[in-house]
Amino acid sequence: MPFLLHHPPGLVLESLQRETSTKRIPASEIAEESSNVQLVTARIRFGERCGPDVGYCDEDLCCSPAGYCGNTTAHCQAPDCQLDYGSCDANKTPQGLSTEDIPRPHVGYVPYGQEVYSCQAPYTFAMTFDDGPNQYTSDLLDILEAFNAKATFFITGVNSGKGQIDDFGRPWGKLIQRMHHGGHQIASHTWSHQDLNTITPSQRRDQLVKNEAALRNILGGFPTYMRPPYSNCDDDCLDDLAELGYHVIFFNIDTNDYKNDNPEAIQLSKDTVGDALSNSQVPLGRPFLAIGHDIHAQTVYNLTSYILRRVQDAGYRAVTVGECLNDPRDNWYRWDYRTQ
Repeated sequence: MPFLLHHPPGLVLESLQRETSTKRIPASEIAEESSNVQLVTARIRFGERCGPDVGYCDEDLCCSPAGYCGNTTAHCQAPDCQLDYGSCDANKTPQGLSTEDIPRPHVGYVPYGQEVYSCQAPYTFAMTFDDGPNQYTSDLLDILEAFNAKATFFITGVNSGKGQIDDFGRPWGKLIQRMHHGGHQIASHTWSHQDLNTITPSQRRDQLVKNEAALRNILGGFPTYMRPPYSNCDDDCLDDLAELGYHVIFFNIDTNDYKNDNPEAIQLSKDTVGDALSNSQVPLGRPFLAIGHDIHAQTVYNLTSYILRRVQDAGYRAVTVGECLNDPRDNWYRWDYRTQ
């Protein structure tokens, strides 16, 4: 079965969600005078306006989504903090050597820098979880273990005010180690969940390399699999990801769990999965690749157990993305053997 490099008809149960953002102008480009207006070039102080046509916040201050300088979580948390105009969480850098110089050979037959929407191994169901780890992830691992199920976690490094994942004063590093030791697959969802289509090529590379360094600090290596935030990645983005040696993973079941995070609405997500598994027009044993988010309570405590029961009842196995693509585990990571 060939890789599906386009939206598979009849299986993408809802179109990919897209988000747009206003183009941001680097502060260096707004420091010129016009005939009538002199744009602000100085640093901007606490509580004052910042952003395009205004300027850059003073040192150690963040430019909030609404365009004010400050240092609270609301000002600084990724991905909404205006990273071009202040010291956002996204601008932080993990400790240790950069991963830039680690070789990135393309091995195996899973394509690099191309959109992958479907699995290959019959009767496999690849559950994937984006945006974590977060407060519910430990309980999710307990649920997966109870069902003897494996999943793939597309991990972000510093978004939503959670702090850096490689800060072992927080629970995230140990949770990621538990995922790995439990046989789950670790994949990248970028450092701070920026839209890869709306940032510069150097910022795009930064988003992957910083997350690599953080995961290397936790695991000793970093993934070859990633998913773009908001499912946004144009041709230039895909070219960059190919150069960085990434398999770009999408999905053919969108649970829309993030829209349905209450006890009543989550039934819509259950119906989406149930309809896919019971669809008589789908070839027998057709594999599925589903997206969910472990940052939502109903996903963890309600939807996941339902999916796992339906998967078992249908004669499927809940596996990692790498397994459902018949890709050997040795291909899932690049290890950093350098001494620091």
